[in-house]
Amino acid sequence: MLRRFWLLFHRYAGLFMAVWLVLIGVTGSIIVFNPELQAWLDPPPAVVERARPQLDPATLRQRAQVLAPQAAFNSLVLQRKRGEPATVLAEPRVDPLTAKPYELGFSALYLDPYSGDQVGRQVPQDNLWPITSHNVVTLINRLHYQLAIPGSFGTYLFGIVALLWTVDCFVGAYLTFPLRVRRDLSAPRSDGRTLGQWLGKWWNPSWLVRWPASAYRINVDLHRAGGLWLWVMLLALAWSSVGFNLPAQIYMPVMRTLFAMPDPYGDALPALDKPQAEPPLAWGVALATARRLAGEQAAAKGFRVLEESFLLYMPDKGMYLYIARTDRDPWDQDGATTLVFDGSGAVRSLFVPTGSNAGSTLHTWIFALHMAKVWGMPFRIFVALVGLVVALLAVTGIYIWWKKRHARRWGHSVATRPDLDGVAD
Repeated sequence: MLRRFWLLFHRYAGLFMAVWLVLIGVTGSIIVFNPELQAWLDPPPAVVERARPQLDPATLRQRAQVLAPQAAFNSLVLQRKRGEPATVLAEPRVDPLTAKPYELGFSALYLDPYSGDQVGRQVPQDNLWPITSHNVVTLINRLHYQLAIPGSFGTYLFGIVALLWTVDCFVGAYLTFPLRVRRDLSAPRSDGRTLGQWLGKWWNPSWLVRWPASAYRINVDLHRAGGLWLWVMLLALAWSSVGFNLPAQIYMPVMRTLFAMPDPYGDALPALDKPQAEPPLAWGVALATARRLAGEQAAAKGFRVLEESFLLYMPDKGMYLYIARTDRDPWDQDGATTLVFDGSGAVRSLFVPTGSNAGSTLHTWIFALHMAKVWGMPFRIFVALVGLVVALLAVTGIYIWWKKRHARRWGHSVATRPDLDGVAD
């Protein structure tokens, strides 16, 4: 009866998730190559290299503020790429006359890093229709995590799908154990074989795709073996998807409870009664403070800062968030080491990706795997192929269900065939 319950769960959860998993898998295979696609379809303006130093990020932000006084520039992008402009992210200020945000018409300014002159603007991609070279990458990304539905409905929908997918990873693995194994495990083993040998005898076929065979047999083998061979990666994708879509509702409470994982981005810190729009520190001072505090924490915790990523000001908390890549980051690019400090220069939160907490290490690695941030292009290609496998598992699951349903309608019990023992329909 227990197996029957999980079989029904796998069947109907799989049918509910199937269409979404096909979409998630296919779009995920595409957005693995986001940087290349963006550079091809919607490249930023080019900047001529000069034989003189670039302006520092705080000065560039100040230039942006002069160019767009109705915008709030609450972050410094500290990463630089040769031949590309400096990106200064923008948010609308509140109009004191209407108490509503200004209509900016852009989400970032592109500035010449040598002169501070504006060389372009990044247009918000709120309107995804008609599809153009400027918004097609954004459309694919939003289809991947929220079905490109405005608001939070699509995000929560895909969060529920991710949660079911996480549970179903364990259920699917359980159902690959043939019924014969469960019966034999309850009986004494008189031939001297170990538990592993018994499992190997009956479980090994679940890992194989037998050729040649009928279309139904091949679909069953692909569905079962594909899920087993990629089980760890599929679980990492599913649980990290919960982290992306339901972070406060599900992901963080579970990670705190199971692993005592610290808050990565200071979200748990209390918010102010009224947002503090103006930062307590000048941006140059804030950046110097962030670097000093990061150096002190690195010396105390035994890590080394390799590259800066961002400095952000959080008006709702009146605090700064500094992100850098350190030798505790497994990522190839960007950073995950996060330091939160207030206007007095006091450290309020520190998140070290690996080596300090089991939950932090697990969190960092599953997100790095999901976003293909490790091991370079070979792993990105692998993740793209895994996305196609996710779609394949959904399609083969529907096919198996349809064939069994068709057989039951005609009075033929496919589930009782000896060669399909333990197959989840």
